[in-house]
Amino acid sequence: MNPTRYTTVAKDLMAAIASGRYPVGSLLPTEHQLCDLYQVSRHTVRAAINQLLDQGLVSRRKRVGTRVEASSPRGGYSQSLAGVAELAQLGEDQQRQIRHVRHFVADLNEAARLGLVPGEHYFCVSSLRIDRRQGATPLCWCDVYAQQDYAEVIELARAQPDQPIAGLLEQRYGRAIAVVDQQVRAVLLTAQMADVLNAEAGSPALRIMRHYREENGDLMVVSETIHPDDRFTLVTQMRRDRSPS
Repeated sequence: MNPTRYTTVAKDLMAAIASGRYPVGSLLPTEHQLCDLYQVSRHTVRAAINQLLDQGLVSRRKRVGTRVEASSPRGGYSQSLAGVAELAQLGEDQQRQIRHVRHFVADLNEAARLGLVPGEHYFCVSSLRIDRRQGATPLCWCDVYAQQDYAEVIELARAQPDQPIAGLLEQRYGRAIAVVDQQVRAVLLTAQMADVLNAEAGSPALRIMRHYREENGDLMVVSETIHPDDRFTLVTQMRRDRSPS
């Protein structure tokens, strides 16, 4: 699945800002100019600019324009939910620090919470993900679950800390992820989790559960991540269905 057009435009603009083509204090080209430059609609350009706004890179003022405020995103990261391919790119600026691995048989409670099969054998890789651009800032805690049959991927995850485990599993076993079901829920950080993430106990966070499935619906991987609220922005775009006239 290809990234959406607004994501591609946003990434190119971010790269241009980081390289100094659009230095801090300067104005980005107008919406009309950006439409011509990227051969996209004004709606696409505005969605791209909104991504830059979310990351603190630019500001907008009427009759002034879009001003560059910073050369790199503020702490945390913004995820643009453009499809399965976008999830595979999360490792570009992040690195996994595996803290422990657990092998277990799913009981009824754990199976119900995670969508696993009771009585089946699984493993869980628990990691701290850090931002290499921000001085190894902790971004989130991540638990990744898969069937014990795929346990060889654990050593691959240790050897390739910048690659998502789901992607490594695809490569190792020749399977393909077609669908990712994602659930986002607001939670409060426990004292233990806050200590690991260098955050305040009881502060807001996002819990994101993802189920990675093949085309036929078979479950391959489950991930559960906890993000402090100041280190994660989830960006989505919805289009209105146009009924034929």
